Amino acid sequence: MKSKLIDNITQYHWFLWLFLIVLSSFFLFNYGNHEFSLLVNQNHNEVLDFFFKYVTYLGDGAFVFVMAFIFLFIKKEVGISALISLLITTIFVTILKRGIYSTEFRPCYHFKSLIDNGTWNLVEGIELHIKYSFPSGHTASAFCILISMCFLLNNNFYSFLMVGVAFIIGFSRIYLSQHFLIDVIIGAIIGSLIPLFTHIYIQPIISRKILKRKIE
Repeated sequence: MKSKLIDNITQYHWFLWLFLIVLSSFFLFNYGNHEFSLLVNQNHNEVLDFFFKYVTYLGDGAFVFVMAFIFLFIKKEVGISALISLLITTIFVTILKRGIYSTEFRPCYHFKSLIDNGTWNLVEGIELHIKYSFPSGHTASAFCILISMCFLLNNNFYSFLMVGVAFIIGFSRIYLSQHFLIDVIIGAIIGSLIPLFTHIYIQPIISRKILKRKIE
């Protein structure tokens, strides 16, 4: 299992993942949560508003679970593994958001004065939430399903693409003033590591059971 873990984390898309996590952490430590959100909000435009308004739904809970069910019809063991990963991710994030860090407020709470005086740019049609900021559930779900898709596709180009899309979805949560940078970074880590370990340690068990049933 150890060699399988090493084989997986040395795939090229994990280097992109690591680079973007380090880059995000650089911005976090150099700007801070609030300052980074201010920087992003000052660079809105209509095209980006439209783009991020809709791309963020790729991390929606209903969408990711539908995608996992679709995986079942393509490669059953990956689909089951993806569903298990999503369930674990959802439970873990919910415990963090609504239990341990339930008092962490979202950007609209901290920037209320700017919103009230009209200097904070809001995206039309986006309902801002106040509580349960840490970590970002959308980001965790997006990474969970897209990392699972990397295992399904097993293609360097498409895996690179999936990791890139996952980070774009994560950034959309900051752009739309729904989360801070730290929420997204931790959401990305949670949503990546859970499917990785599910793929390595649980999926082989599922595959053996499916093979056994076919033989029987």
